[in-house]
Amino acid sequence: MQYHIDKNLPLPLYYQLKQIIMNSIDEGIYQEDTAIPTEFELISKYDISRTTVRQALNELVNEGYLYRKKGIGTFVSPQSKIDEKSDAFNTSIYKIDRVINRNGFICKTEFLDAGVVPAPHDVATYLEIEVGQEVWFMDRIRYADNKPASFSRSYFNKSLIDNFVEDAHTASQHFYQYLESKGYKISIIREKLKPGLPDKDIKKALSLDGKNPIMLIEDIGYLDNGKPIEFSISVLDVSFVDFSATFKR
Repeated sequence: MQYHIDKNLPLPLYYQLKQIIMNSIDEGIYQEDTAIPTEFELISKYDISRTTVRQALNELVNEGYLYRKKGIGTFVSPQSKIDEKSDAFNTSIYKIDRVINRNGFICKTEFLDAGVVPAPHDVATYLEIEVGQEVWFMDRIRYADNKPASFSRSYFNKSLIDNFVEDAHTASQHFYQYLESKGYKISIIREKLKPGLPDKDIKKALSLDGKNPIMLIEDIGYLDNGKPIEFSISVLDVSFVDFSATFKR
């Protein structure tokens, strides 16, 4: 599959590049213990900055997907090394709207867009469907009072609901409740949270000044039978929130 970076999508460019490299590893385009393209080649191919490329590569090295040979290049780690760090999802401890409200703000959700796209490799993997199979997507922004605090994109299998676009505006307000109204009750949510800094597109979408830290949040919603039904990626301006949880031992 031919991957590209969408500069109109309010997701950090380095995050998009990370997903492209991870997908290429999963598909065998980049083989174990072989070099990936150089920084210059990635800059040229995707028309992005050196800073963006270095941030993506540094994170992939830290997460075990890549390793470096000084003066030679960056290489794909053996699969066993990747597997050691791949189970990074944990039980959900919050919902973005509730966190915003709990921190003294009124959370409002604005619907942006919805439609159909072929599932890229990472989305297909999370949803356990074929790469290229059609999925619905939905974009929305959450506000803390009147300031944008979070951008989210959600995906789910197109075959599950007909004419979702007609319902998308309503569904964007309480998406899991909408899915339940269609007979799909989500019983487990697994999340991956990663702190970061915004690029220019995120700064524009969330009206950031460059000093605000962000949190990248990946969610997978599972049905009672253990089947994944929904995958989403969110960017949250963490200056609005703090995180707390209580666990029973």
